[in-house]
Amino acid sequence: MKTKATIIALLSTVSAFAGSSTPPIESTAPAEVSSWEVRGALYGWAQSFDGDVGIRGLTAPLDLSFDDILKDLDIAFMGALEVGRDRWSFLADVNYAKVSDSIPVTDPATTLEFEQKQFLGNFLAIYETVKTDTLDLDLFAGARVNWIDAQLSTPTDSRSADKSWVDPIIGARFQSDLCEKFFFRALGDIGGFDVSSELTWQALAGFGYRVMDNGAILLGYRGIGTDYTDGGFTYDVVTHGPILGFEYRF
Repeated sequence: MKTKATIIALLSTVSAFAGSSTPPIESTAPAEVSSWEVRGALYGWAQSFDGDVGIRGLTAPLDLSFDDILKDLDIAFMGALEVGRDRWSFLADVNYAKVSDSIPVTDPATTLEFEQKQFLGNFLAIYETVKTDTLDLDLFAGARVNWIDAQLSTPTDSRSADKSWVDPIIGARFQSDLCEKFFFRALGDIGGFDVSSELTWQALAGFGYRVMDNGAILLGYRGIGTDYTDGGFTYDVVTHGPILGFEYRF
């Protein structure tokens, strides 16, 4: 995921000048008013799933690689929008996917049919704490919103669950220029705190390349973990994989 969406406008000043027969007069131009900035990003996330999904006693042990998911991927959308002014910005990062797969269980002749539709959204308020010419450090807080419609089926049984929940999260984002064109970015958060999930976390690290003044590509690795239980539904899954995106500042 590139310069960040929150950019502080530069103050312009006019230096004092001295006349030949009069004392120096200081003239200062008014400071520019900082303006809103918008950053949009589209990205692909090669997701793999590791963990367990359980519905009323029927549990699917997930060990799905990106190849498995891609083969049965029905639809996917991933994107982010960040709007900022001065030191504050607000980010919406959303991911929707519908996947399915056949999962072998204890009896080699028996498989579980797994199908899942999921919306995952991160909605954050971000505050810029450090900014230099080559380094940015932000702190953020917000919410991770999950909606999952899952179904597990055997030859003799079928169970489904439709769940949605919201987890509070806190974290930090860091970016450092390596040279004029290349930069490094890292992000991490933690949350849940038993409000909904027992625990949720996210980590991302990657390298970016500025392909134009306002546009950059980012290649990295992203992981999101969620440990959520509600009644007979359990979702204890780590979603992880390489990420490739393009972002543009307006």
